[in-house]
Amino acid sequence: MESAGDRAGGRAVLNALSSALFTLVLRAASEAEKAPEGLLALAGHPRLAPAIAAMFADPVRSWKLPDLADMCGMSRATFMRHFQDRLGCSALDLLTDLRMSLAANELKKPAISTEAVAETVGYQSVSAFRRVFAERMGMTPGEWRRLAHKGE
Repeated sequence: MESAGDRAGGRAVLNALSSALFTLVLRAASEAEKAPEGLLALAGHPRLAPAIAAMFADPVRSWKLPDLADMCGMSRATFMRHFQDRLGCSALDLLTDLRMSLAANELKKPAISTEAVAETVGYQSVSAFRRVFAERMGMTPGEWRRLAHKGE
């Protein structure tokens, strides 16, 4: 009801409910007999937590593997192995996925150019952004934007 309406304080209520739900999911995952997979496994891995938190807090930053490994007190090779074992992809793949998700949301805004979106998510080269977006999302940023507006 809160998401459908436009009542005073609705966003605050949704934010609080989302935080509570996320906390309950993390609690349930930590108490489950079967070990969690994916991002939940990373969130529960204390040695990898600093790098995960940093990437989610500042996905636009030009993160380098040695910097992320240092945050976690690991060698680059150990960091890469732990990350790959827990998530099934590299830290830089996760960062790229995070950036593309942010870009997809930004592209829904008609007033923002593709060039501005590329810069917003950490790309200096618009052509590199377009190439990565197309690889990850299966369509160009322009196609994504047209589909997003068509569905409104």
